[in-house]
Amino acid sequence: MNTEGPTLGRLFVITGFALTCFCLLLFLWLAFGGPIPLKPQGYRVQVAFTDAPTLATEADVRTAGVKIGRVVKKELAPSGGNKTIATIELDAKYAPMKADARAILRQKTLLGETYVELTTGSRDAPDIAEGGRLRAGQVAQAVEFDELFSIFDKPTRKAFQQWMASSARAGAGRGRDLNDALGNLPVFAENAGGVVDVLDDRRAALRDLVRNTGRTFEELTADEDALTELTQRNAELFGELSERRESLAASIRILPTFLDESKLTLARLRTFSVNTEPLIRDLDPVLDDLQPTLVSLRRLSPDLENLFENVNPLISAGGEGLPALSRILRGLDPTLAATGPFLQQLNPLLRFLELNQAKVTDFLNIGPAAIGGVRTPPPGSKSNGHVLPQIILAGSESLPALKRSTGNRGNAYRAPNNRRDPNKLILPTFDCNNAGGEKGPTNTPGCTVQELLPFEGKSQRFPNVEPAPSGGRLKPSGG
Repeated sequence: MNTEGPTLGRLFVITGFALTCFCLLLFLWLAFGGPIPLKPQGYRVQVAFTDAPTLATEADVRTAGVKIGRVVKKELAPSGGNKTIATIELDAKYAPMKADARAILRQKTLLGETYVELTTGSRDAPDIAEGGRLRAGQVAQAVEFDELFSIFDKPTRKAFQQWMASSARAGAGRGRDLNDALGNLPVFAENAGGVVDVLDDRRAALRDLVRNTGRTFEELTADEDALTELTQRNAELFGELSERRESLAASIRILPTFLDESKLTLARLRTFSVNTEPLIRDLDPVLDDLQPTLVSLRRLSPDLENLFENVNPLISAGGEGLPALSRILRGLDPTLAATGPFLQQLNPLLRFLELNQAKVTDFLNIGPAAIGGVRTPPPGSKSNGHVLPQIILAGSESLPALKRSTGNRGNAYRAPNNRRDPNKLILPTFDCNNAGGEKGPTNTPGCTVQELLPFEGKSQRFPNVEPAPSGGRLKPSGG
């Protein structure tokens, strides 16, 4: 029994599985910020930080919020002093670092994730050499959150301590809820980031809202009687709600059912949106083309409006004009039918001229140029001075011969535009029998046979102009 085939197949499967696992692990390593194996070392400098216990290897190095490098190494300073020497590697397009650059440790999130914030420094400052260290005066001291309380006076700090103690009592036994809140905090922060970005973009509108809100409260407090009446109306409203608490309770009881139905509706809507996304994506080019169409339609709309306003007289005149036009077209039918035989003879000629349109153009251009030569007539001559240049070639084949020499080339029907082919310096001939077949130039000119000419649906040695069949169409290729 031959086991070589199955063994080799299993070997291929095991090898493919091993390569797949390696590629997957490499992808996960790179996705989580790991360095690329065997990657050459980039530009590196050292920065000495104090209070850097939360700075981790592979932490970001950023400038103006843009990542420009990473921390590749951490070690304690040999001189002590509670300093940490961080080796950072900058991306190639941000290297080298300037001597007047400044560095500080900042926290990326409320959970204490630390990164290095750099300023690029001035363009004219000297560069820091590879492996060098940023001066200690250019490294700013990071401000911890608890150090902020030192700016407050003693009563304020005591009030804050009381507030924290009250918060601790309020959160007693609510650890699970607090953990759930912290677990949802990244999602909340991400969504809040979008809201904050929108508010930042609309800062002017937000400023107007705050200012107008202040004015609103000023107006409310200006008329105390109206404010008192509003308070009384609100008391009556809450009293009415208290009387209708059974109906309100029923509404609250059916709210979960409403939420369940809403979830189903949203799920169906999500499925609909997924199925509709390709359609919307395919419609995007149409929308791009639709905009200039609408712009053109806007320019055309006055003319269209004028046309629609004046189309009624045209419709009225069409009652008499269309029957007359119908009679004219019926009368033209024999005339148009009679043009068939004429076009049957004319169309092949036109197609022949189309095949040789470059030669026809040359004929029309070269003819006037040939007879346009002007020479000064001799004194007393009655010539108008126009001449027709001629070139007379004389050689061994000028007189009739019984046998063509090996240097003689027979004329052929030249293919259209063959004189414009820069790769064919020698014109093709009808045949190369006297030259011993096709060949390149040696002691005699080279010889190539003219290819067949496609004309009237056929490939021929020379164009054969024949009458077109009925209707003036091309003959079928097998005809």
